[in-house]
This record gives sequence, structure tokens and C-alpha cells, in this order.
Amino acid sequence: MNHSATAPNLPGLAGEIAAALRGSLTVDDLYGDLGGPLYHQLSQGDSHEVREITAALRGIEGPVLELACGSGRLTLPLLAAGHHVTGVDNSPSLLRLLAERLDDPRAAQLARRLTIVEADIRHLAMDRRYGAALLGTTTVGLLSPAIRPEVFRGVRRHLDPGAPFVLTVFDPLGGRESGQGAARPVETTRTMTVGTSVCTLIDHVTADRSRRHVALFRVGTDREPLLLTSEVHLVTAAEVIAELAEAGFATEDPRPVRGATTGAGSTLIVARNTA
Repeated sequence: MNHSATAPNLPGLAGEIAAALRGSLTVDDLYGDLGGPLYHQLSQGDSHEVREITAALRGIEGPVLELACGSGRLTLPLLAAGHHVTGVDNSPSLLRLLAERLDDPRAAQLARRLTIVEADIRHLAMDRRYGAALLGTTTVGLLSPAIRPEVFRGVRRHLDPGAPFVLTVFDPLGGRESGQGAARPVETTRTMTVGTSVCTLIDHVTADRSRRHVALFRVGTDREPLLLTSEVHLVTAAEVIAELAEAGFATEDPRPVRGATTGAGSTLIVARNTA
């Protein structure tokens, strides 16, 4: 947990909030112990990409390796579809929420098909191979360009020959710009209520279109102000496909994902292990 005096240099509205509330604002990671439960509340009803992912994995007989599974936004639909899933994440708070969601006698059958692993997906060291792997939307952006190729090679080492690696790439601008010659950043906000709190989601894309800063600002009458932040590397579907090819995957034609945030877009990529 960090107070604003030691917070990172945040751009746009998030930076203005941090400066205005210096000394009374807590700044933390969006996926950390403070941010995880709130992120879960905001995302658990999001069905974006669920239909496309479950369709892409239909017929897979082996277990599915879900990378950065979080609190189970995609995990639970996969379990409901009959898959055995190994969910990997490095956030203890999100994994606890996932376990709690299945800690009910009515969910016993689903829980038996789930294995939860706390680990960093950048250093996968599982003791088995899988029938498929999954990396949900925006998560590929949490990996730096320098580390992505090695992550992809690590995923391939954990897949059966011919097994698919399904991932989605998020474009916050929905293809409205090429990204070249852009002169100014693009920032959007969305405000919603969560219980007795008011939350504002701030999405800031840098002028050079290389980074996306996501901030969630929460205020409430019975709570101290909280600012949760995350920095994402923007990457195009074409760049991901090229990196997958270098890692030993053969990709199918990418396809659009329906239901992304207004003004944004997502692309589904299915890449198969050529080993």
C-alpha cells in the first residue's frame, strides 16, 4: 500500500487526483490486496469474450491451462462447460476470491475440476502438459515486449502437440487510429456505484500509443479515498501473431470479439503448438 506522496507518476486525471489528495489518498495496485476485491466486484458480471473463448475451446479433451485467471471471470464458464482447468495467477487475493466462489456444496462438481496455482506466468514450471492454454483480454498487455516471447515459449512447452493457445488482444481505441503520428493522449472515464462507494474508471492511452494507464478511483462516506492503478503495454494483434510464430505456434485467422467496451475492440487469436 502506498500513499500519494510515494505513488508513481500518473498521467491525466489520475495524476491530478493524486496531487489534489496528497496525504489523504491511498494508492495501490489494481490487482493487489486492496484492489483485487474491488476489481472482482466490477468485473464478475462482465461476459465479454466468454462466448468466443468457450467456442474456441469446444471439443478440447485435455485440461485447460488458464493464465492470469484472477477471480474466475473466465474460469467459471470453462468449468460449467465441462473443462478441467488449472488456473494460474500471482495475486493471492484474487485466487482466494476464486476459491470462495466455489466454496459451496452446489458448486462441488465444478470445484473438483479446478486446480488453483499461485505462480507468475512469466516463469511457468508446471509438471504436466495441457490440451489448451488461455490468456484472457488485456492480460497480454501486462507483459512487457521484452518478456512476451519467452512467456509464449513457456506456454508452448506446456502444451500437447497441436494443442491451441487461445488469447485475446484488446485495442482501447477500437482501430480508430493507426497509432503513428498521434499528437495527444486519449482519456476516457466511466463512473459507477459499488455498494456505498462511487468508483470512477479512468482509461488513459499515451500520445505515442505505447502504454495504457488504467486507474480506479473510489470514494465513499465511510471510506478513505482509494486510487488503484495498472499500466498496460499496448500491442496489436499483428505483433502478437508475429511473436507467436517465432515461439513455434501456427495461428489461425484472427476474429473479432463482440461486446467490448464502447469505442474499444478485442481480437481473438487461436495459435496451435506446431511440435
